Amino acid sequence: MRVQLIYPPISRWDRYSSDIGNAGGRQVPLGVFYLAAYLRQHGHRVGVIDAEALELSSRAAAEQALAFRPEAVGISATTVAFHRACEVARRLKHLAPGLPLILGGPHVTAAPEDAMQAQPFDYGVVGEGEETLQALLETLAQGGHPGRVEGIVWRSDGKPRVNPPRPYIPDLDRLPPPAYDLVPDLSVYNPPPCNYQRLPVVNVITSRGCPSRCTFCDRSVFGQRLRTRSAENIAAEIDLLYHRYGMREIAFVDDTFTLRPHRIRELFELLDQKKIRCPWTCMSRINTVDYDLLKFMRRSGCWHVSFGIESGDPEILETIQKRISLDQTRRVVAWCRSLGILTKGFFIVGHPGETPDTIERSIRFALELPLDDVVVTLNTPLPGTEQYANAHRYGRLERTDWSRFNMWNPVFVPRGLTRDLLLRKHREFYRRFYLRPRPMARYLGSFCSPAGLRRAHALVLSLPFLIGRQRTKIKAQGA
Repeated sequence: MRVQLIYPPISRWDRYSSDIGNAGGRQVPLGVFYLAAYLRQHGHRVGVIDAEALELSSRAAAEQALAFRPEAVGISATTVAFHRACEVARRLKHLAPGLPLILGGPHVTAAPEDAMQAQPFDYGVVGEGEETLQALLETLAQGGHPGRVEGIVWRSDGKPRVNPPRPYIPDLDRLPPPAYDLVPDLSVYNPPPCNYQRLPVVNVITSRGCPSRCTFCDRSVFGQRLRTRSAENIAAEIDLLYHRYGMREIAFVDDTFTLRPHRIRELFELLDQKKIRCPWTCMSRINTVDYDLLKFMRRSGCWHVSFGIESGDPEILETIQKRISLDQTRRVVAWCRSLGILTKGFFIVGHPGETPDTIERSIRFALELPLDDVVVTLNTPLPGTEQYANAHRYGRLERTDWSRFNMWNPVFVPRGLTRDLLLRKHREFYRRFYLRPRPMARYLGSFCSPAGLRRAHALVLSLPFLIGRQRTKIKAQGA
């Protein structure tokens, strides 16, 4: 079949609801490119439209998709992008009423019946997409019955029907690498302004599934059990990226890259043999690294690690089942500083049980640590998470507008707090962290690098968020 895959046209304002979006990055949506590679391997002709990167409108995305003359269209969507996916789908249904439309991604996986209710999609892929989408397309091509396809939601008599789940793919080495040849221009993708050294940077994901049990995290797509690619398989992809596509820096985007330390050592030994050496970054957990591993990572080119810290209050950490201590965090961040590895801390404001005092503890903890960057989001209980199921026990959750579930709108307000207080503390956290001599000096110094002008431009545009002169979303969309 001819299959068009679409990543919906979500804007920076959709993602951030503020000027701080100008300091955000843009990543290759690996999921749709993995799907494209797998479908091509099984004989389909596939096109990919990343409407976010191309800054297309919903109408333009739909029209460009139809120019491919597809026999089926798949649209991938997170919760915050779901409304944009629906806009594209409605346009496609208007222009091509008989074209099968398939929804995939985290939102339909976590809430399949809700996602299909009164929406223009004919089918939804629930969970891991490669094998399920291929099975669905084969069924459609042969005129088979969708009720026999594991892992989908479909319509019967106008009502959503959820089929039994499909088992997870046990051996990730069976999957081909993402279809990078379908990426029109790697230069449109880059991390946040000070989170890279060389361009182009390419994201690489080496595992699926997360064994941690943080209550705010949705694990419905890839599951609880960790599945990893082999070091040989990862090295082959990096070799391809380096020599064919000119990649000069790697961003490992696994939820926790450091869960299997021996695999990291094997990977970089293989890359040394291939004479491939470039800077790289990753995301990690405080309780999955030690000094020796960090030392090896630094020698292998790692210059930046992001850690999920989430709170500076021990009781909050226990409530969200983070399973780390403040002392562990102090020790690991200090190790990184001594080794010359820059660090970013992820924090959340508005946890269940949060109070003004616990928020203040988080801010002071971030200021105490020798962190180089922070990302602070507002607690957003997503469908599929423990917090979403139990939100009513701790406060008030707005469930009427998925477009607000972007981590920057206070859709969840814990008991005893207000929406305005959360917004004030959120901005205060950023202001108190970044408007200090050391962070400001680091950012000013980064302007002297080869990408300095791009960094300066992005950061200047984001300043209204820090100084409190924030435009409204309505004005921004009309600009």
